Amino acid sequence: MSTTDTTPSAGSLSTPQEQSTSERPRVWRAFLVVWVLLSALCASWAVATPIGASPDEPAHIVKAASVARGQFIGTPSADGHRVTVPAYVARTQDDTCFAFHQERPAACGLAPLTDPGALTTSYTTAGLYNPVYYLLVGWPTLLLHDTSGIYAMRIVSGIVTALFAALAFAVLWGLRRRAIPVLGFAVAVTPMLLFLGGSVNPNGVEATATLAVFAGILAVVLDPDRSRLLSRAMIVLASGAVAVNTRGLSPLWVLLAILIPFVLVPWRTVLALLRKPAVIAAAVGVVLATIAALAWTVGTNSLHNAVDNPDQTPQSFIGVGTNPLSGFFITLVRTAEYGHGLIGIFGWLDTPAPPEVYFIWAAMIGIVLVAALVLLRSRMLVFAWVLFGAFILLPPVIQAAYITGGGVIWQGRYNMPLFLCLIVGLAVVLATRIPADWATATWRRFAWLVVIVLAFGQLYAFENTLRRYSVTPIGSLKQFLFGTPPWAPPGGNLLSLLVFAALVVVACWLALRAVRRVGDADKPVTPVEPPAAI
Repeated sequence: MSTTDTTPSAGSLSTPQEQSTSERPRVWRAFLVVWVLLSALCASWAVATPIGASPDEPAHIVKAASVARGQFIGTPSADGHRVTVPAYVARTQDDTCFAFHQERPAACGLAPLTDPGALTTSYTTAGLYNPVYYLLVGWPTLLLHDTSGIYAMRIVSGIVTALFAALAFAVLWGLRRRAIPVLGFAVAVTPMLLFLGGSVNPNGVEATATLAVFAGILAVVLDPDRSRLLSRAMIVLASGAVAVNTRGLSPLWVLLAILIPFVLVPWRTVLALLRKPAVIAAAVGVVLATIAALAWTVGTNSLHNAVDNPDQTPQSFIGVGTNPLSGFFITLVRTAEYGHGLIGIFGWLDTPAPPEVYFIWAAMIGIVLVAALVLLRSRMLVFAWVLFGAFILLPPVIQAAYITGGGVIWQGRYNMPLFLCLIVGLAVVLATRIPADWATATWRRFAWLVVIVLAFGQLYAFENTLRRYSVTPIGSLKQFLFGTPPWAPPGGNLLSLLVFAALVVVACWLALRAVRRVGDADKPVTPVEPPAAI
């Protein structure tokens, strides 16, 4: 089989001949717009979510505040690692009366603190976690001395999460055939990703930073425009250095994000890339950051400490002693269930999104997967199967390795990095297979349908979650919007809904405008024949 049969066509993405300097996309403007918009959406979730109402958030809040004060680990104890933090931070451990109780609004009725900024002793089960994420988000507690410090940490976390998502988008925007990748990016940004980004939790940053690495490598592999090699390599370096230091499993996700795109090209292309100075610099930087991350993980035994030292944590999980093969199949057969955690299971995984939201994303994801199976060929099809196989099989393998000593610990959100890479990666390669002159009317109707349906899903998930915490799922709509509910976010429910709805409308309009414009740009230009000689 010839190279032209197995390697994606360079011209299908971007070439200097097809794009003059003046015609190149304004990549950095697209980056800034997406960064601001996603930051605002994450901030909306941050403000509308009760304090402590995301998975293990009190432990992460205490960890972030302690790391900001130079306590990177703390002192081991039966209740977790003991640290010193402000009283309002320590209070989050008690402010979760609503967790796992759908019938309770998020109003625990705790008496106000006399001195919320006073330092006190607290405990965190995240004491051994890598401190990089917590250094990025914990500093507002040094400046703010009440619960506004927690909201500020959430907003900072959302800004960092959105930063790496916007970098990934900027890479996609720089591709010649980018209409379908833009839609793929919109599908990948699920309500759960925005929720995690607006929480004090490293999951959001881990996922989008890994996606930025993957997008950067994918563009370098497929795009012959070497004038952008340096910027893409720097995106890979910065994103990779942060991504590998977010959670214990992060180096595995980053390794896959780097290696899988190389399935698309022959070895000689890989070797040629590895001789480029920019690629070498990025590789060295990511390797050094990975060594630091692994040194922390191994040195603290953070992944296995709960098994080796059960007296240092109050947490315990079912399934301890189960054999690895059973752990593998338990997780494999629950793949669809875990998939809900990628779309939207909010709170302490006790507040699922409405069924309509799951249906919307299941349909969109199904369209991407079926299109890949039908349209992709050769290396592209192998690339798709490797991505899909990693997404499906790695969670069971990881759970199998851990279940005997630690029990069933897997959650759907842990697989968010590979989910983002799967959807965006398939969208990029599908763009090279779908004809550029696809009927304009059909394309625009399809784009309108996708964007509007996704916008509805985002708004419905947000409203449903806010209502659950404000008045419970069976509470009065009138009280929720216009009355005095048991709990409401700063500014009230109606303001939160209006702000989020406005942001979704802006995102919808920008997405449709972008898809229309880049869809037109994707069309081949008929060359003008020189006039015949007279």
